[in-house]
Amino acid sequence: MKKYLLLVLIVLALFTIDHPLIKEPRDKLLKQGVDTLGETSETQYSLAAKQARQHIASEIELTESEAAYLLTALATNEKVKVFHVRYCQEHELNLYFYGPKLKTICDAAEKAINKAEF
Repeated sequence: MKKYLLLVLIVLALFTIDHPLIKEPRDKLLKQGVDTLGETSETQYSLAAKQARQHIASEIELTESEAAYLLTALATNEKVKVFHVRYCQEHELNLYFYGPKLKTICDAAEKAINKAEF
């Protein structure tokens, strides 16, 4: 019981002490946790992005690196819009996709964007 009480006191001390050696790592850790939770919940509500990724995966065969790139590049609805503007409308050079593969991805992204906006 004494060990448990000591552990509780140490944890409380770590969360309440504002010494620079404790505060800076604690703030970084909390910020990282909040960012991770924010990205996770944002990804859950990105239905159009999920549909775009599924459509792309069914249309073209992707390598492991291409699939990983698409997972991050099309993670949310906002990222799908940015990808579409950047690579489909402004025709910037994409290091992973070009030609027919990029056209298929652009078509899937456009359908997903249009579907999400109703």
